[in-house]
Amino acid sequence: MPVAVGIGLTNECNLACPHCYRPTLTQQRLSIPEVETILDNLDVGSVNLGVGENGVHPEYRDMLALFRERDVKTAITSNGYSLDMLSDEELSGFHSVELSFDFPTKEETDEFRGPGAWEAASESVERCRRLGIPTSIAAVMMNTNFDKMGETARFAFGMGCDLRVNVYQPVIGEEFTLSYEQFWEGFANLFAAGPVVVCSEPLVNAIMGLDSTRGSPCGTRSIRALPAGTIAPCPYWPAAAGVIGHLKNGHDIWNSREFEKSRTLPEACEPCRFRESCGGGCASRRAIRRNLDEPDEYCPVVRGGDEEVERIQKMLEYKLSDPSDVPKAGNACTTVITTPESHPSQ
Repeated sequence: MPVAVGIGLTNECNLACPHCYRPTLTQQRLSIPEVETILDNLDVGSVNLGVGENGVHPEYRDMLALFRERDVKTAITSNGYSLDMLSDEELSGFHSVELSFDFPTKEETDEFRGPGAWEAASESVERCRRLGIPTSIAAVMMNTNFDKMGETARFAFGMGCDLRVNVYQPVIGEEFTLSYEQFWEGFANLFAAGPVVVCSEPLVNAIMGLDSTRGSPCGTRSIRALPAGTIAPCPYWPAAAGVIGHLKNGHDIWNSREFEKSRTLPEACEPCRFRESCGGGCASRRAIRRNLDEPDEYCPVVRGGDEEVERIQKMLEYKLSDPSDVPKAGNACTTVITTPESHPSQ
């Protein structure tokens, strides 16, 4: 079965955003032979470039040429830097592009990401749309912007883009971690803004009653190749499952210890009616907390049983969009919403 592969060519970046999870103590870069090993030894359905700002890698354009030669469906998440250096022909080789904005205004974005961040990302959005490349806005939901999800969505729609949202993971600290109430209020604000294209955040998917996931996609339908040359079920996962070279030595990475751990269902979740679709929630979030054997910290069943589940479900009023091809949804716990104007009949 084809799998979604997340690849970080480098941990380097032209910005230093405070919520970023990339390691910064040493320079890390994948080589072309390592990327070829991934393509030669995995049934790659799609590739998403993330982690650092991939255009900083000196062989970035050669890597993109390799993906085109192999006819690999390729997407990228960028602050604009990795797109600005490409010709229109090279840029049009992407199946889809995401530009990072965590706030709906220039002032907030530049204060958080650095001066000029808003302009660089905005110009890339306009260029991608001019070239006809499917383009989205990507945001991280944090305790500093959960109440601005509706505004951020309207900003994205105004740019002619969908909005994709990931929940902040405390890889480097708790400064931006959502509280329980903020987590659910953030999703309520998000769903009120527009129809849901996809929601692979397993706990939210389950409580919404979509049942379109079977736990986290990480470690089952996706795999991550990180700039250090390691393999992991998720970019947030706290330990490596092996190195890229293992793939060509017949090593069964899918049944390695770390991948098996990523598929762990906590014992407390066994009797839960949401166990099949939720799978214990986000495994990486639990692993980061060193609570892999405990339910997701945002679980309403644990908080208050059926009464709390009903309260949360009432908060999550939503409409569903038409199905869409979103490569990122296959390799991360993520949520995408689209403009209501696209679905006037719903």
